[in-house]
Amino acid sequence: MKPKLIALNLILAAALGGTAWQARQHWMRAQAERKATLNVAIPAAKPLPAPPVAKPQPPTAVQYADVAEKNLFSVDRNPAIVIDPPKPVEVKKMPALPVVYGTMGLPSGTKAIMAAHPGEASKSVRAGDTIGDFKVIALDSQNITFEWDEKKIERKIEDLIDRSNPRGTPQGPAVTAAAPVSGGGLQPPPPPPQSSGDPVLGIKLTETMLACRPGENSPAGTVQGGYKKVITYSPFGATCRWMKQ
Repeated sequence: MKPKLIALNLILAAALGGTAWQARQHWMRAQAERKATLNVAIPAAKPLPAPPVAKPQPPTAVQYADVAEKNLFSVDRNPAIVIDPPKPVEVKKMPALPVVYGTMGLPSGTKAIMAAHPGEASKSVRAGDTIGDFKVIALDSQNITFEWDEKKIERKIEDLIDRSNPRGTPQGPAVTAAAPVSGGGLQPPPPPPQSSGDPVLGIKLTETMLACRPGENSPAGTVQGGYKKVITYSPFGATCRWMKQ
């Protein structure tokens, strides 16, 4: 019995020894592989080439418009040009024409008694003088020409008579002006010449002019028998005559 147990123990001991030896061999191989793995130098990986970068295009002049329109430092910037509307042309209004109180035919030329406005002081005016805003550039017993704002204004004397002034008597009977004499006095006008004339119009003074008949009170501008009635005014009164047309 004992020999069998001894043999069995020997077999078990041999089996354990073989197992231990194999385990040691596995451990040693594992250590050798571990050392071989740790001591091996790993080559560095080469970096991948970078993708090509597109070259930016140079800016064009059209792209600058956004810079002008979207400038953060100038909110009032506006690329649209605003053109101011044309200013209205102011039409200068011509003032009222001067008024006339009479005319005087002198050897040096015709003079007119005028005032810039009704009720103002009057003065003697001849061609070349200025009255108010107007310059007299031509004057005779029937017509007057003014210059204002580089424009010529022609009027008839009778249209400028100040009929609101008591010195003028446009609708009254004809009156002949008295002539001044030395010493400051006045002498009555000379009697009309005793010549034949039109019994309706008046006494003939010249071949083209008749004196008005006393009491005849037709307005100035009346045409009768080929003659036109003309009335002029002066500081001495009104003078009436018929002029042949």
